[in-house]
Amino acid sequence: MALAITICKVANSLSKLLKKEGTVIGGFWALKIYPKVLEKIKYPKYVIGVTGSSGKGSTTELIAHILNKNNITYAYNKNGSNAINGITSLILSNTKLNGTYKKQALLMELDEKHMVHLLAHFSLTHLVITNITRDQPPRNAHPEYIQSLIKSIIKNNMHLVINVDDPLVYGLTLSHKGKITYYGMDKNNYSKETHLHNIDAQYCPICGSKLNYEFYHYGHLGKYKCSKCEFKRPNPDFLAHTIDIKNKTIFINNDEIKIPSNFLYSVYFTTAAYSLANTLGIKKDRILNSINVDAFIPKRLNIYNFYGRPWQMLSSKNENNLSYKQSIDFILHEKGIKTIILGFDNSSRRYKENDVSWLWDIDFESLKNKQIDKIIVIGRFKYDIMTRLEYAGIEKEKLILINDLEIEIIDVLKNKTKGNIYSMVCFDKESELKEILKKEGIING
Repeated sequence: MALAITICKVANSLSKLLKKEGTVIGGFWALKIYPKVLEKIKYPKYVIGVTGSSGKGSTTELIAHILNKNNITYAYNKNGSNAINGITSLILSNTKLNGTYKKQALLMELDEKHMVHLLAHFSLTHLVITNITRDQPPRNAHPEYIQSLIKSIIKNNMHLVINVDDPLVYGLTLSHKGKITYYGMDKNNYSKETHLHNIDAQYCPICGSKLNYEFYHYGHLGKYKCSKCEFKRPNPDFLAHTIDIKNKTIFINNDEIKIPSNFLYSVYFTTAAYSLANTLGIKKDRILNSINVDAFIPKRLNIYNFYGRPWQMLSSKNENNLSYKQSIDFILHEKGIKTIILGFDNSSRRYKENDVSWLWDIDFESLKNKQIDKIIVIGRFKYDIMTRLEYAGIEKEKLILINDLEIEIIDVLKNKTKGNIYSMVCFDKESELKEILKKEGIING
């Protein structure tokens, strides 16, 4: 065990010296040397996992922020390495050679598919589940398959903290004999009584009958009940209500809370983190102080001044239609004329299959809006996106195709577009756009 821990620490240090992240390689070699090393670790009082199709990164970030502000020592995978090698590296890097984990809490963003391999070696004290949606189809197949994988790792000694607005997530608790904390969101200005696009949960997990929805927030998240049996969304223990996205304030039960960004998903990850912190026994006034007074800024929110026009970079997760839906809804709720940038070079950072079928799950039809001046399409799959937008009924004169991003984008934005700029791109193109803005002197460093 000591050798595996040492190899992990050394490999990670060498990786960082070589200008790499050093978050995965150490875990890879430690498991090669001693495959059962994770089973020998003496874990802390709190072993917290956060999983789900989307929102787990932001939820984990805010939980880490709350732990930090309440002087609970912890380690978490802040670089997002959430499969077994990355988590092994995280754990062993914070473990003494005798196998004792050095901090009070272990906090992990967990890949919803691969955590089944990780948690064969140890267990969690708390598991936060954000949602289960259609996501990365070549890797994750169908949402019910991911639901079955998550269900296989749940043990009765785990305290589940779940988004009860998702019937696929709530369905995981039906046979759970341990502690459960429900969180959810009340009807708000984003909610709709009808659903105009694909949804991933339409049938009752108990009897298979059609679910009836009182309202939808987005996708299949909302208030539901079975048309024939007793299955329905229960009352949340922690309910986000009186939601004011524009002014970034909500109430959770009786407490007013600031959300860190003006996105609807901020309501969910803030409520999830608040709920988890309560289950850990952190005093309510300390949780509120951590969120409301000690500012938390999500890493996926960037606004820049582009020659007098605000440019907001929205990190939209590829292969996840609800991630795009939230970005689209946010843009449509903003006032004024808008220009949108769309594009990506690779569907996934995990595998080489460049499936683009997920583009047809995205509600691009809602972009047929008078306030949208232009939609600029970039990246290796620009023709696929252009085809999808044309099928969505977007006027051709609103679409601009960029062949050479570095050469064309600044001139096109300055001379051929109007209004506020919103880039809805994944991490690869966001980094490229930031480099261009650095050269333009808009971003420092």
